[in-house]
Amino acid sequence: MTGYWLPPRLYERGAQLAATIERRLGEQFIGAIDYWLELPERAVNEPTRPPVPCRWGEGYLCLDLGPDDLATWETFAGIVESDVDPESVAQRAQIWRLPVTPYRSKPLPQQSNNLGNCRRRIDLRTVRVVDLTSMWAGPFCTELLALAGARVVKIEPSSRPDGLRYGDGDDGSGNAPMFVELNKSKEIADIDLRYCSEGGEFHQLLRSADIVVTSLSPRANANLGISSDRLHAVNPDLALLSITAFASGSNESDWVAYGTGVHAASGMGWVDGCPLTPAFSYPDPLAGLEACATALAQLAGDAPKQCRVSLDRSVAGLRRSS
Repeated sequence: MTGYWLPPRLYERGAQLAATIERRLGEQFIGAIDYWLELPERAVNEPTRPPVPCRWGEGYLCLDLGPDDLATWETFAGIVESDVDPESVAQRAQIWRLPVTPYRSKPLPQQSNNLGNCRRRIDLRTVRVVDLTSMWAGPFCTELLALAGARVVKIEPSSRPDGLRYGDGDDGSGNAPMFVELNKSKEIADIDLRYCSEGGEFHQLLRSADIVVTSLSPRANANLGISSDRLHAVNPDLALLSITAFASGSNESDWVAYGTGVHAASGMGWVDGCPLTPAFSYPDPLAGLEACATALAQLAGDAPKQCRVSLDRSVAGLRRSS
């Protein structure tokens, strides 16, 4: 890991969360926590490191761009090249829905995620989960639920596959090792939410589901017609769990970002006066563990039917445990 940084007590915090989940399930199934925390390290022979900080004017930016973002970024960068303020550039990039965040030297003033109280063990063998997540944090949460016995149906339209499906190590078949590891216990439903009809397959899944887990941004949820009001109109008893980059009520509440971007914007990426790249995107698996614990509390009736877990609050919890 030479040249890359991880926050102190990362693995201890992960183990605490794993123990919380196992207590709520009454069984041990997670296995070695370092396997899950270092999944990109283990899934491929030569893991791709997160992007290094990009010097920009008076500071640094985290450009956590995917292949589909590159052309848009080039156009955008040409427009804002005279703007030397990373905060301003990041805010403008979010209008373009680009996952660009500033490296900050001060921590965000966030509380930890509320994982709920779970006073009884949960048997997931009769639980049905509709999975609207992609990438790492959300699929990790729902994969843990599936491993513990829940029936998980992942909605993944062929027109917009999970960003990890064709990621590192893929041979062209769409079965990249990390995607497979995070989704191997689920059913996959090719449903495009833009064209769902009342009474169609998606609504049928909702009617029989106990919980919906989404990692879409609040704006994307609203645009696709999967706001809490609309989902509850189909099934009033649904529990809803949203996993986002930043917490509700924050200035970045609707920002597009991944774990490395949250690392940068949260202040965790600034050490001894320098911006440091994480060895891997550690906020994602931490948020995935917290989301799983929250989902279990919701299913037990010990947490609100509607909850939100954010990566920045997962990082805040890590900071206080160090």
